Amino acid sequence: MNVQEVLQIGKERKQRTKESVKKIVENIHKKIKYYAGLRKEQCVYIVPPIVNDLPVYDFDNVIKDIFKILDEEGYIVSAYSNGQIQICWNEKLVEQKVKTDAFIISQEERKLKNITRKAKKVDDRFSFLANPKKTTTELTIEDKLDEQVEKILREKDKKQKQMKQIVGNFSK
Repeated sequence: MNVQEVLQIGKERKQRTKESVKKIVENIHKKIKYYAGLRKEQCVYIVPPIVNDLPVYDFDNVIKDIFKILDEEGYIVSAYSNGQIQICWNEKLVEQKVKTDAFIISQEERKLKNITRKAKKVDDRFSFLANPKKTTTELTIEDKLDEQVEKILREKDKKQKQMKQIVGNFSK
């Protein structure tokens, strides 16, 4: 037996798990429709240990996957260790869940923005360590003084030219 055969066994197991999750979710949807037809706002589904005549090997991960799918679909889901999943679609509770989820998402986005800003500030302050040959945009005090002197001299030359033009206009 070579490595490829062992890897193939793992791939087949993952594929069976995906098919099991898909089949279980289909059954849950049928049960939800049935209960909704009876004017109920919740139901309980017990995940079977055998699906499509094959055992569900990774029972905990299957329950987690089902939980994620139903949660993303907007249901209020509670999962228990015995394979029991409680599903609720009460309108008020679902609206509250949507508001809570939106708030949590906005908080997480704000945290991410703050983290990236802080990281950028740190990166800017210490970039000379990562790339010492890179010239920095910050000027030394001497360079700043030289710039100010040059600016004053340019302004002086500009004023002298303006004065010459004014004096030249009077002499004509």
